[in-house]
Amino acid sequence: MDREQIANAVLWPIDRAVGLSVAGLEKTGLLDKLSGAIYYGLKTLLRTQFQAINGLEIEGIENIPDDTGVILASNHQSWLDVQVLGAASPRRVHFVAKNEFRTWPGLRHLVKMTESVFINRGGDRDALAGIVEHLKNGWAVGMYPEGTIPGEEDIGRSAVQAETGLLQGRSGVARLALEANVPIVPVGVSGTGRALPPEVYPRLEILRLLKSTPIRIRFGKPIDPGEYRNRERNRELYREITDRVMREISGLVDHQDNYIPLELPIEPIQPVERLGVLVLHGFTSHLDTVNGLIPHLQRLKLDWEMPVLRGHGTQYQDLAGVRAGDWFDDAQWAFTELLQRVDKVIVVGLSMGGLLALDLGMHYPERVAAVVTVAAALRFTDPMARFSQQLGRVVKFWPSPNSFNDPELKAERCRNYPKFAVDSFASLYSYAQDIERRLDRLTVPLCILQSKRDQIVAPESANIIYERVSSRHREILWYSKSGHEMMQDLEAKQVLSDIAGYIGRFQQQRSDSQQP
Repeated sequence: MDREQIANAVLWPIDRAVGLSVAGLEKTGLLDKLSGAIYYGLKTLLRTQFQAINGLEIEGIENIPDDTGVILASNHQSWLDVQVLGAASPRRVHFVAKNEFRTWPGLRHLVKMTESVFINRGGDRDALAGIVEHLKNGWAVGMYPEGTIPGEEDIGRSAVQAETGLLQGRSGVARLALEANVPIVPVGVSGTGRALPPEVYPRLEILRLLKSTPIRIRFGKPIDPGEYRNRERNRELYREITDRVMREISGLVDHQDNYIPLELPIEPIQPVERLGVLVLHGFTSHLDTVNGLIPHLQRLKLDWEMPVLRGHGTQYQDLAGVRAGDWFDDAQWAFTELLQRVDKVIVVGLSMGGLLALDLGMHYPERVAAVVTVAAALRFTDPMARFSQQLGRVVKFWPSPNSFNDPELKAERCRNYPKFAVDSFASLYSYAQDIERRLDRLTVPLCILQSKRDQIVAPESANIIYERVSSRHREILWYSKSGHEMMQDLEAKQVLSDIAGYIGRFQQQRSDSQQP
């Protein structure tokens, strides 16, 4: 059971209690009467909270019509966005909520008590018709045309559009505005993604409280549907209006205050004419754990190096006395060799190799095209890891932990060392701490791959790297089945394909006449 499931399990008893109260209010006919009082009570409470903790700033409320129907179309960075919009608007806002929220503890009742509307994604004629009627009757409806928060696991932050820094807008806002003949007020919310990113809630991957970072909300000039009255209503018109809405929302957002700061327009990845790839294995790992990438590199017609790092490839006793500096020297030597044949290098590193990849990216930003980390060994799940230096004084070797979730790999095909030298691991542990302190020095493009079922490296390592580096291009890919050796385990095919796909984006496209 992951943290999100645990949180929901804790919330269900509270949900049942709230549900009984809501049901009781419905039976007595008091829910409709108390709905407004509940809404405005929550609004006052939230506004006070955001002003005290986040210095909430509100601009442009004069752009919201006083009593006619209106759509408030906002960007989406955090689960705080709904609360901030509701707290800041001078009018009561009725939100459009995806139907999946009917199963969320607590939230499902809040949607109901605030008279918001559930809607099925992909088409819900009855719900849409109801929203149109409510708009005609004077409702202020809050909508998020991005459809989700950039940074949710299925849609990463790197999926945003270069021009706006937002996901491509969905056309529902335009359709409803034209059908109901109500204005669209673009809304830009800044700072919520840093105050409470989805990694904190709902995924609980980062355990911390709401940050006291500044939050601002700006209401832009209304977009009058009358401007499009004489146009044929078709997909092209809906897309034109939607794209205009997204541009105006983007202009109201301080993108530097995102969880991952953005500079617009986002510059594309720069291709490299002669590109090479350096592949680095992990601590105690056999080359089998990474060499599955080689056929992909061959198909991409890329030059590569895959060194055996000091103390590996022989017997586990040879790790004794080997230090992080030795591994870096080996990686650096292979890097230098490869640079004699190529212009730039993408460094792909598994576990310990991920730390080396980050280090090379810090040392050689002009020659490293990108860094790819796979289960980078920044922090460890074993609480005894921090005592490795002391343990090494009394124990020379220690059994290697299982690093596979595939039982066949674990029992039959694993060629990793069965034991490791404790003094060598102590050096790796210190190296990981040093890399963590220097993460802000990394400026090259970065792709992070991490499994949530990693038994050796704490999955939070991926989020720490993602948040703390200074790379303008960074992305993170999550997996749900693999163990630590992700390039060989249950999802190896997908992992290797994702790495190869990322590498391919850096290849210089050649004309047919240049092809070999």
